[in-house]
Amino acid sequence: MTKKIETRLKYLRKQIQKENISYGEIAELQSLSKYIDKGDVLLLQWAGVPEFEKECLPDCETCKKCGTNNCGNDTTNLQCYEPKN
Repeated sequence: MTKKIETRLKYLRKQIQKENISYGEIAELQSLSKYIDKGDVLLLQWAGVPEFEKECLPDCETCKKCGTNNCGNDTTNLQCYEPKN
């Protein structure tokens, strides 16, 4: 991670803590989500990163139809989704 990204994430954390983050800054945080430490729950939540990755069982019928392994094996899910990461 570059120093610039690290500095920016620290700034965004301070904005969240001050309850003074803008929609544009949230969008920026989302674009930087791949650089956020996996243990940094505050930034991950604000970036909209799911807490757990959904992964299906190998015999999931929905995944067989679309050729992925990530619909979450949820019987209410009518379509597979692609993870954000």
